[in-house]
Amino acid sequence: MIRRYLFVLALAVPSTLGAQDSLRVACDSALTTIDMRRCASRDLESAQRDLQRYLQEARRVAANRAQLDSAQVAWLRYRDLACRAAGSEYEGGTMKPLVVLGCLTDLTHDRVRQLYNGHLRTSDTALPEPKP
Repeated sequence: MIRRYLFVLALAVPSTLGAQDSLRVACDSALTTIDMRRCASRDLESAQRDLQRYLQEARRVAANRAQLDSAQVAWLRYRDLACRAAGSEYEGGTMKPLVVLGCLTDLTHDRVRQLYNGHLRTSDTALPEPKP
């Protein structure tokens, strides 16, 4: 009985690589707002991880870390307010979370490029130039 259960469980749980591939396909062809929101959340998490990497590197090379940190705090406030405003155009609708997540992701990518151009382009960083 236990062996049969483990066999069924093994069939039900895809391999890690297969799960990632099927997830990527699912995001490319997501049709429901729930699936789209799940994919948009993953995109934002990835962008935020990149932001942290580039911000840490910018802090490493910054002449004045305190100013960089102050600018980052102000930028985070701006990003959150700007995206909340963008989402308010869809108040009460199922698209609001997608609009907010997309805005947060786009502005986060923009900030990574700003950090690279303003602090890292001429430094000895090992981080690559972010994609446009």
